[in-house]
This record gives sequence, C-alpha cells and structure tokens, in this order.
Amino acid sequence: MNEIATDLSPAALIAAIEANLWEAARIWARLLDSEIIETKEHTCFISGMPFSMFNGVIRARFSSETANDGMAALFNKFEQRSVPFSWLISPSTQPADVEQHLVNRGFKLDEEEIGMAIDLSLLPSDLALPPGLRIVEVDNKTILEGWIRVMAVGSGFPRSVVDLLNNIQARHRLARRSVVRFYLGLLNNEPVATSLLLFAGGVAGLYCVATLPEARRRGIGHAMTTYPLMIAHSESYRIGTLQASQMGFNIYRRLGFQEYCRFHVYFS
Repeated sequence: MNEIATDLSPAALIAAIEANLWEAARIWARLLDSEIIETKEHTCFISGMPFSMFNGVIRARFSSETANDGMAALFNKFEQRSVPFSWLISPSTQPADVEQHLVNRGFKLDEEEIGMAIDLSLLPSDLALPPGLRIVEVDNKTILEGWIRVMAVGSGFPRSVVDLLNNIQARHRLARRSVVRFYLGLLNNEPVATSLLLFAGGVAGLYCVATLPEARRRGIGHAMTTYPLMIAHSESYRIGTLQASQMGFNIYRRLGFQEYCRFHVYFS
C-alpha cells in the first residue's frame, strides 16, 4: 500500500526520497530476475550478470557492533558469485564510514546524485507545451520500444542497454504497471523525449527524463518533467521527488525543486 505522504518537513522528505529510490532499485532487481536478499540491516540483489549496475547493495544500516561482520558477509556474497556490484550510499546508510570501507576495497565513486523534492501544489495549473510537442502515456509494446530507444540514446547509453531493456520488456511487459507510468514526448509525431513516474514511499518519484540531442533547448525537458508531476498532483499526490545530476540541478531548481540530501553510487 502506498499511503500518500503529506509531511513536508526535511526529515520526512529525506525518508520519502530514500524510500522511493529503494523501491525503484527493487523493481530494477526484479526485472533482472535477480536473487533479492532483504534483512533488517540490508537489501541487496544479485542478477549474476557481469556488470556492476546489475548487482548491488541498495540499503545498508549496520550497527556499530555488527558493521564489520555484516559488511564482510555482503562482500563475500558477491565474491562467491564472481560478479562486480554497486553500492548505494543514502542519507541513512550506516556505519558512517562505509565509503571509506569501499574505497579501501578498490571501489570507485561512479556518480553523486542530489535528492530533491517539490510541493506539487506549487506546480502551474496549466502547461503550455512547446510547439509540435505531444506527451502520451505508454500503453503498448510498440510505443514502449520507442520509449526505450529514446531514453537510452538521450541518456548516452550504448546499444547493448537498448537490447537488454527490450529483452526485459518482452519478458515482463513493462507497460501499464500499477505503480510505474512511462511518458513519451512526440515532436511532430516523432519520439524525442521520455520520463517515468514511480509511486512509492508515499510520493511521486520522477526518473528517466531524457531528450534526444537534436531536440534539446526547446523546453521539452521542462515539459517532460512538469507534465507527469501535474498528473500525480491531480491524483492527490502532494510531493514529487527525483535524483538530479550536477548538470540537471539548476534546471530542477528553476522548476521549484529543493535539495534535501545526496546519494553516492560506488562500483567495484
């Protein structure tokens, strides 16, 4: 059950941003047909694929008494399977020196993302789309294939990622999932932009905002961000969240998002 969150205090927003991102990672793990291991202290997944982003630690909250043994056990899980893996560092990650443990083991910081949130009541009541742009919710396999291609190209992913995502959608039929909605931007009826909403943690999390290079600087990214959040607000959601790159941070600030926390992703 995804009870809608209404608490706008910083602590509550940080918890909601984390919860939404953790659920996004769990969904990714399930789509990869991974083994998912969840205990009171950690959540991790192992797909067996030889790529760091396809195996990882989503959540870790070890006490000072169990930290050394707990982390060692997690490292051993992946070493026994001979797969590289990622480790997501969130505001609530414990112990406080996890990142130093990872660096000591040869892990590299892959990216830093900025946890942001917005009060959806601050969104405009109407949205003027750029000329020629139409936004549709994905509801069939053909449109979803276009969504995957545009998202991958717009995000700079290699062709192998497109093939992988198409294989996943063929197995799991990603369109029309109850808590996930895909949006495709069509410019003069040609697919050029994507975004995705995930309803989890009581909030509407925004992901996969991407625009093809030739269609940028026309306000399309702004529209692909604002439109889904307006839909969420119309369905009584109060809070929108996302994780921004340094490049996208100022764009989201101009839309009304505020920074609340940071996430680090390490790769082995």
